[in-house]
Amino acid sequence: MSTGETSFLGRAWRGFWRSLDMFRKIILNLVFFLIFFIIMISIFSGAEGFKVASDSTLVINPKGVVVEAFSGQPAQRLIDEAMEREDTETRLRDLVDAINKAAGDSRINSLLLIPDGMRGIGLASLHELENAITQFKTSGKPVITYAENLSQHQYYFAAQADEVWLSPTGSVLIDGYASYRNYYKEALEKLSVQINLFRVGTYKSAMEPFIRNDMSAEAKQAGRYWLNSLWEQYLDGISVVRDISAEKIEADINNFAQILQAANGDMAQAAVDMNLVDRLLSRPEFRAEMILRGKQGSDDSFRQVNFKDYLAAFKLSNIPKPASDITRVAIIVAEGEIVGGKKPAGLISSEVMARQIRTVAADKDLDALVIRVNSPGGSAFASEIIRREIQVVRDRGKPVVISMGDVAASGGYWIATTADKIIADPATITGSIGIFGMIPTFPDTLARMGIYTDGFGTTSLAGGLRLDRELNPKVAEIFQRATERGYDDFLQRVASARNMTIEEVNEVAQGRVWTGEQALARGLIDQLGGLSTAIGAAALLVDEGAGLEIEYQEPKLSTFEEFLLGMTTSAIAYLPGDLFISSDFLQRPLVRDFFARLDFLANSEPGFATYARCFMCEVE
Repeated sequence: MSTGETSFLGRAWRGFWRSLDMFRKIILNLVFFLIFFIIMISIFSGAEGFKVASDSTLVINPKGVVVEAFSGQPAQRLIDEAMEREDTETRLRDLVDAINKAAGDSRINSLLLIPDGMRGIGLASLHELENAITQFKTSGKPVITYAENLSQHQYYFAAQADEVWLSPTGSVLIDGYASYRNYYKEALEKLSVQINLFRVGTYKSAMEPFIRNDMSAEAKQAGRYWLNSLWEQYLDGISVVRDISAEKIEADINNFAQILQAANGDMAQAAVDMNLVDRLLSRPEFRAEMILRGKQGSDDSFRQVNFKDYLAAFKLSNIPKPASDITRVAIIVAEGEIVGGKKPAGLISSEVMARQIRTVAADKDLDALVIRVNSPGGSAFASEIIRREIQVVRDRGKPVVISMGDVAASGGYWIATTADKIIADPATITGSIGIFGMIPTFPDTLARMGIYTDGFGTTSLAGGLRLDRELNPKVAEIFQRATERGYDDFLQRVASARNMTIEEVNEVAQGRVWTGEQALARGLIDQLGGLSTAIGAAALLVDEGAGLEIEYQEPKLSTFEEFLLGMTTSAIAYLPGDLFISSDFLQRPLVRDFFARLDFLANSEPGFATYARCFMCEVE
């Protein structure tokens, strides 16, 4: 072969590299022109912001799951909004803030609730909305609900209105609360999987599905107690606003088949007969009625403003007091499972939250801290890291108040034990003071496939954490002792914080779950109330006569994320939707319940760890 010639392999490699380089340049150019296009549209689309017209109806139409803080990446939310995809999450504080502002806004003449798009919310969060709507009613402005189909929690929200209107083809379905779980013991036995469980607490049933085929008597006993409390609160809430006795509501639910038969199978008419709904109106009839009561708007509809547009357009007119007369309260939202390390939004990662708390501790302009907890718990180690950082805030002379949302149990309660005050909603699910650890091993599973493990170690403990070997009894004993120590630490934390003896705490612990109402009676919290109650309590601990200013402490965004979030999204709306991958394929299958119970383990520290996590806190 001549030295001047290039081998076939060399020519193929250069051709591949040129193709790859060209593809890289094309992608970079597309990204550049996309950003350039967005900037140009932002500049030339006009700087005048949205204005709220007089005699407008404020529309409160939450979409997706109502959360304390958004999960996922901000850039993805930006794209989803620009592509006009339906929101998967709505922040609770945005709904409450919009309703509170509208109460004193002369441009708003009424409030319209549209619950159909709300896919998930807890009863404690519903109480926050209920309080805001009740306060709005004192302004004398009417509150109306229009819906097409209402599930149980959607109806609780809808019922807060002065009038509830339903589509003639709609329905209201209230079926009560339930706590059902899948159990995998027999399935795991068929797969020859060995579950090595370490736990302390008679009622700590988080990992029962892996060692049983049914719910234990203790879990049923404890579960019925707090679930019945939630159900009573639900019925009482509906009873007050609809002027129906709780007994009648429950009787109608149990006899719904007969009521529906009397209504000739008409679900909407059955809702009227049960006094859950006031009128049946089609969409055109609904719009005509709203126009009649208010003002004609665009597109043959009534004059209205969505709560998100309203918040964006709202301008504060109050002149703040001098700095010396202001108490500044920082708010940190702790939502999701508690895990170690640095994880994305949607989880309470110890590293991220510790940094937020340290920021509050170091900021001389911040006087107090409120932590809004909505968490079933998670890693005991990560919970302790967060708790210690909270203690530093108190050591700096700044009071800390915990505000419990829908759930603040296990690790969610652990991080609350250092606070000056714990405030929970009557429907908050809390307690679950208990510890567990779990190690599944698969030697028999592998043996069925002809795979075996053999070898040696320098000590009797070496190789003790291999999942392909039976768990060493000595290792199991170590883990059980560590789990028991974790529980003792948990009891000590609570006893010290709540001025109780270890024995008194143990009586209400053992992994048992309580509602906020029940927790107050047992000394686990200080007061019943929502986030505003907690903010007021924190301010009083600083200066009873000062004004109040609140500041949410959010995780820091990258420069690029801030750039994207600050930019208008109108340009992206011109792009074809099929350029973006649908998230439908990410929906979990029916077996997601099994993997969800293991998923939080994978998101925490490696090796054996103890967990303060409450799976019983999941309510249907």
